[in-house]
Amino acid sequence: MEQNLPTRITKLIKKSESGDFATSYQLYKIFGSNEYGVEPDEKMSNYFKELSAKQLEGGQLRVAAIRLENYKGFESLIMNFSLKKNSTILVGNNGCGKSTILDAIQKGMTHLSSRLSTRSHNGDSIEKHELKKGQNYASIVINYDYMGVSFPMTIAMTEPGYEDRAKSNYSGINELGNIFKTANSINQNTSFPLIAMYTVERANDVSTKDIENSAEIKEAQIWDKFKAYNKSLTGKADFKLFFRWFKELIEIENSDNADITALRAEIRAKEKDLDNPLLKALLAENKDSQTTKKLLEDHNNTLKILKDKLNSYYSINSKTLHTVEDAIYSFLPGFSNLKLQRAPLDLIVDKENVSLSVLQLSQGEKSILALIADIARRLTLLNPNSVNPLNGTGVVLIDEIDLHLHPSWQQNIIPRLERTFKNIQFIVTTHSPQVCHTIDSQNIWLLKNGQKFKAPKGVRGAISSWVLENLFEVAQRPPDDKYTKLLQEYKDLVYSEEYASDYTRKLGATLSQHFGPDDETLVELKLEIEKRIWEDDFEKDQ
Repeated sequence: MEQNLPTRITKLIKKSESGDFATSYQLYKIFGSNEYGVEPDEKMSNYFKELSAKQLEGGQLRVAAIRLENYKGFESLIMNFSLKKNSTILVGNNGCGKSTILDAIQKGMTHLSSRLSTRSHNGDSIEKHELKKGQNYASIVINYDYMGVSFPMTIAMTEPGYEDRAKSNYSGINELGNIFKTANSINQNTSFPLIAMYTVERANDVSTKDIENSAEIKEAQIWDKFKAYNKSLTGKADFKLFFRWFKELIEIENSDNADITALRAEIRAKEKDLDNPLLKALLAENKDSQTTKKLLEDHNNTLKILKDKLNSYYSINSKTLHTVEDAIYSFLPGFSNLKLQRAPLDLIVDKENVSLSVLQLSQGEKSILALIADIARRLTLLNPNSVNPLNGTGVVLIDEIDLHLHPSWQQNIIPRLERTFKNIQFIVTTHSPQVCHTIDSQNIWLLKNGQKFKAPKGVRGAISSWVLENLFEVAQRPPDDKYTKLLQEYKDLVYSEEYASDYTRKLGATLSQHFGPDDETLVELKLEIEKRIWEDDFEKDQ
């Protein structure tokens, strides 16, 4: 269908053909309906759909916003997420709703996952027991963003016998899934986004059975790109699949190494062919003949083919192996030389130059290993043609990210996640001030009484005790503790007329013995006493 297009449409077409995904997607919608003042044109609509699919590469998938209504403990909640920053932290007391928000996003991601990886449109629904008490309907609205285009979805549930107050709507993510599938039909190496959730159960995943049972998994069940979505939203890091996958990468690399040795020998032999003195003399004597030229051309072509084959052996498998190893080492300081042991079957790693089975690592080390290994494996499958598959995009949810981690590791976990997985959006919960003070305040939400509150300014870079008191609303000292009460009594005395009494001095000595003389509060109070004594002496001298 030919039609005279408005100037604004021709400008959009020019922008689209310059590589703008959002504009191509907009034109696909414009020519697919009659809502934009342009006659529907199926051919043009399909053209821009395919064009937008080709322009997917390099984009970032983000959860832009979520709205909950009558879902579990929330009557009404709207939460927006930064599209520019990679991490959002949810904090609050137990039972405040942190995990509820992750659960709601996870429900939405089950629908997106099925539309990306299967022909079905299945996904989790809102269950009756998840309705807020006293309500007869609930809804979860999630707005995904991909390269500036919004793809919304709604999961709704109304109890039987009541008028529908909200209806489920998956048209947005249906479109997103269709575009990725179109892109994959054009290029089967198209990168797909990671969608994953890790609950507190992730810490229990590394066991002897994970290694022993890995041999039972059939190769055909593992390495298809869309298998990266298999169990990605169950909450567990699948170490068993990682071990099997890692084992196969090593076997492929070992096989490649044997082939490389043979190929190098073949190249050396081929190069020596022309070093034969008799052959050199014959070629020199007949250098202008067609036979000689053909002989040299064939020889050089064969040599080029062999060298190209040798260069290709540093394949995606080898690159992936080293990339994943580096990712693990970046999270486990002092670790190196991750390798396979065949008898008995085990995964071995050097920790401070001492070889250990991964089963011998601490719970925190195993938790990190399982988490990072699982993310790395899935990203590698989803980005088959990437130079660095860890740069793939996606959304990862992690509940209680500080679980089993030493405070120093808690302090580094978010920066290392962002540095290693540059294009992943992390939405995490925590009870740790060490996790929070590496993140800007605007990317931290405090949940309380069914409402959300922005974190106070200055969290990033603050001392842990300040974050504990001002963000988590926890006193720096245990309020009911005997020595906390004695310290408060001592403080009151110092700032009263009793600062120089015998009782005050004895109480100060008791506290100094307990806390140590360098306690910050005791030092402050000591200076206050000295100042008041000086002031008293000064007044006496006047």
